[in-house]
Amino acid sequence: MNNFQESPVKLYIQDIFRAKVTENKYIYELFGMTFKNVMIHGVITAVYNTNNNTTNVELSDATGSVQIYYDSTKSNINTSPAILKDLYYGFSEATRAGNDNVNIMSALLDRIGKKAINFAEGDYLSVTGDIFLDDRKTRMVSAYECVSTSVGRDIIWMEELRYIYEKFYLWNK
Repeated sequence: MNNFQESPVKLYIQDIFRAKVTENKYIYELFGMTFKNVMIHGVITAVYNTNNNTTNVELSDATGSVQIYYDSTKSNINTSPAILKDLYYGFSEATRAGNDNVNIMSALLDRIGKKAINFAEGDYLSVTGDIFLDDRKTRMVSAYECVSTSVGRDIIWMEELRYIYEKFYLWNK
């Protein structure tokens, strides 16, 4: 089945559980759309099984909660060691040249090189990933991108979803 939405579909958490499985267990259907990837947003209500590269979190929005598995080594936002080496070389050259933007460059390099997972209960999180079933046949999200956000972004997210649902997902129902 190659006939599915290739971009992630923005959903409320409840709709992860309402979506129907297609004949391909990795493809789901909801509102007449078939999709593989989802985007969700919410507040972290639990963090567990965390080590240097992986963590599990429970993410909640106004409609429900879902378990998220995140492996930072499989993230789309990882930077290769060769690129990091080039960035650090450019930074050292800029430092020697007395570039006025050295402080900004330093902060950016710290963020790019930072691999540690640092999620806490109460943090707001935007997640992009795939729905999958765990060993107990419970739906979870395997995240390939997790971005910490804010309560302001959460409010905007809920407004965006309300608009998307009214204008696109539910318009013909």
